[in-house]
Amino acid sequence: MAIPLWLVLLMSAVIGLLVGSFLATAVLRVPKRQPIVVARSACPSCGHLLTPRELVPVLSWAVQGGRCRACDVRISPYYAIMEIASASIAVAGAWWTPWPDFVGVWFVGWAALCLIAWRLRELPFVKKG
Repeated sequence: MAIPLWLVLLMSAVIGLLVGSFLATAVLRVPKRQPIVVARSACPSCGHLLTPRELVPVLSWAVQGGRCRACDVRISPYYAIMEIASASIAVAGAWWTPWPDFVGVWFVGWAALCLIAWRLRELPFVKKG
């Protein structure tokens, strides 16, 4: 029995959102030599440790109006953009490429996304996160 395409695309989107959340954090932490996996996510302004409810990709950022719940400082849309871009790569890869080849497409797309995000951070008009 084949898995329906809509289910493959939905799962690809969820995986893409989760990977995008990780990639956004990694791109910001690596240049600062901060731990990627061990350290908990926190507000860059006040240091408020994020709860699981505040870590839901894109949704938590939108529900909170792009602001920290503790100090009400504006949170950069960078995180949501990276999560949406990563999910888009995952869905596009699953849509246009047969299984299991699209997993390779994901990794190439995500690597390109990281390189683009890394280079964009070096531009003078991009706020450093």
